[in-house]
Amino acid sequence: MVKSKLISIMGAPSSGKSTLASSVHTELKKMGKNSVFIGESASDFISEYGIPNTPIDQLVIFYKQLNKERMYLDSKDFIICDSSGILNYFYFRGLFGNTLSNKDIAIINHMQKEILKTINQWSHIFYCPPINNNNIDDGIRYHNSEEISRLDRCIKSYLEVENIKHEDLSKIELDKRTEYLISKIL
Repeated sequence: MVKSKLISIMGAPSSGKSTLASSVHTELKKMGKNSVFIGESASDFISEYGIPNTPIDQLVIFYKQLNKERMYLDSKDFIICDSSGILNYFYFRGLFGNTLSNKDIAIINHMQKEILKTINQWSHIFYCPPINNNNIDDGIRYHNSEEISRLDRCIKSYLEVENIKHEDLSKIELDKRTEYLISKIL
């Protein structure tokens, strides 16, 4: 049985996380490593159903992402994720207003509990800051610069508040990030 290294590259939209994750996976494969790239379930959902705009949509995406991440545990040496279920929490949470019903609170608590139960499975979590803070609408991403900034702040704050071990890539030049990640995960 293989002891998998689960690697998450997370950040707001337009942070380059998908490009970086794909690049890391490609380099690992070139080195002969047993690696798999796990894309965002949100992209699949948007392609099939449109923009997720309800808490239930985000919960569905969360569990799809979680299942994709778990699918290769113990069969691949490296599982490279360009997102993680953690990100769905921020999208999910943003769909609720200031007044929460008991049902809303129960759903939020459930998702938070699932995230924290799986946090120790991650070998490495890398945070990517936004690269391009312009409005994005490419059929998959649909965020304006204000939403990107807000999501970025939420992600960074959450990692710190929950004391989740991660590495901030803000000071690593874009063209050096793949090499840097490879050196950290090998």
